[in-house]
Amino acid sequence: MAKGTQNSGWPGFFRVFTVLCAIMLLLAQRYLDLTVPGSGARQALHVYEGLTCWAVPALFMLWGMYALEEEGPQLTASLLGLVLPAFCLLVFWGAVYAVSAHILGGGTPSWSAVWSALLSAVHGNTHFHLWVLYPLIGLYLVHPVFHRFISSASQGEIRYFLLLCFLFASLLPLLALSPSFQTVALQLERLQVHLVMGWAGCYVGGWYLRHYTISRFAEYILYLLGLLSLALTTMTPTVSPFSPALLRQYTAPNVLLTAAAFCTLFRYVLGVSEERARRRTVSDLGSYAIGIYWIHQLWVILFQHFGLSPLSFIPPLSVPLFALVFFLLSLPFAWLIFHIPGIGPKLT
Repeated sequence: MAKGTQNSGWPGFFRVFTVLCAIMLLLAQRYLDLTVPGSGARQALHVYEGLTCWAVPALFMLWGMYALEEEGPQLTASLLGLVLPAFCLLVFWGAVYAVSAHILGGGTPSWSAVWSALLSAVHGNTHFHLWVLYPLIGLYLVHPVFHRFISSASQGEIRYFLLLCFLFASLLPLLALSPSFQTVALQLERLQVHLVMGWAGCYVGGWYLRHYTISRFAEYILYLLGLLSLALTTMTPTVSPFSPALLRQYTAPNVLLTAAAFCTLFRYVLGVSEERARRRTVSDLGSYAIGIYWIHQLWVILFQHFGLSPLSFIPPLSVPLFALVFFLLSLPFAWLIFHIPGIGPKLT
């Protein structure tokens, strides 16, 4: 139950796998409404969406896992080192996608188009997959508070905080959406426990799973819950009084438990070899993974512009294949941007 030793291998491996699954999720969601209801293509995309929903909370776990591992920052250093870069990241990639859409739409590249795209991104008009940066900026704003808490809290106190997050940000809101649990919704409104709402549990939970060694019994229980949760999310049966759409919310209990189980699996079972060169290679690849996430939609747009999409082939095979292709095509550009002196790591 003590704090675990730092291992630079498995977090990078988990980061790569999470981003690859996030790309699959976005592909499934992007083309799901373009398929015929009841068709094999729609069913395949629906299954892939259920299999990869967990990747979104896992991204927030990874951001917390890395950010909270750093030395405790001063308030000013936190604002300048986390909040400002995240905001600039949002504006930069928002402008990149706006300019790309302008060019592919037949527009002429110009400085006025770039300036217009930057202003549009500042006003919040960004590509849909960049939405995760908004709650991330919110988490970074309270990062000093989280860091001070975990640096002085006991393991039991951190567990208590995570339990509150699970209850008030995941389980109870799901119950409150059902007409059968209106009392729950009323009590939530009265309590107003906003400190543990949103993505705070994922942010701190990722650090906890990396920092502390859990017992073997707890590990197996988490695997069991994660497996059952993944099956529930994928099959999405109509479990009265819940609809399949509710069970696929990113903060639904089954989705969060799946993300936590995958994180645990990568730490204790799917870790990287202790050989230093291999661990460094996986760690480096993990450093580029988030950059790949920002970039990959450019390839999606470009392929679609030329009439290529997962719907052009057999969806059960094309979704993972296209995701891997977009990942690999984005990798050299993420590597190149990452190595721009000074600002590279901030843009990826």
